[in-house]
Amino acid sequence: MADEDIPVPEGEAKGGGKLKLILMIVFGVLLIAILSVGGTWFLLKDKMSAAEPLATAANGMAIPAQMPIPALYHAMQPAFVINYTQNGKMRFLQVELSVLTRDPAVIALLALHNPLIRNNLLDVFSRQDVAQVGSAAGKQKLADELTASVQDIMKAEMDDPGIESVLYRSFILQ
Repeated sequence: MADEDIPVPEGEAKGGGKLKLILMIVFGVLLIAILSVGGTWFLLKDKMSAAEPLATAANGMAIPAQMPIPALYHAMQPAFVINYTQNGKMRFLQVELSVLTRDPAVIALLALHNPLIRNNLLDVFSRQDVAQVGSAAGKQKLADELTASVQDIMKAEMDDPGIESVLYRSFILQ
């Protein structure tokens, strides 16, 4: 009697087998996920430890050190209007300028010294030959001279050129 097999109903035997199969699949998926995460960590641990430290932006947010500082633009208002005489004929130049910098403190200095900057820029404009200003090379030369003029003022005020360049927003020659 002890050796007799006790018959097990079919529903119970199949349910236990299905449960075992489901548990095996779940454990297999978990094992694959764990191995995947571990392998990724093993391959990338050197790169993660050698990552550059984050710098702090003006608003307190962390930024990666390799990210460039965003450009800031200051519009020189109002537009410059310059009168030229060429062969006894009046010519007019109207120019709107913006100044490119990456330092917010420079924007405040540009606004503070706006009268001096405008005066020096008008001197640069008045020294130009109207025939040369109309060409592409003449415009670039003029932009370089305007940039140097503003940088000279910024060097005198803060011992740093402070700006990268002077840009044209509008250039009308009549």
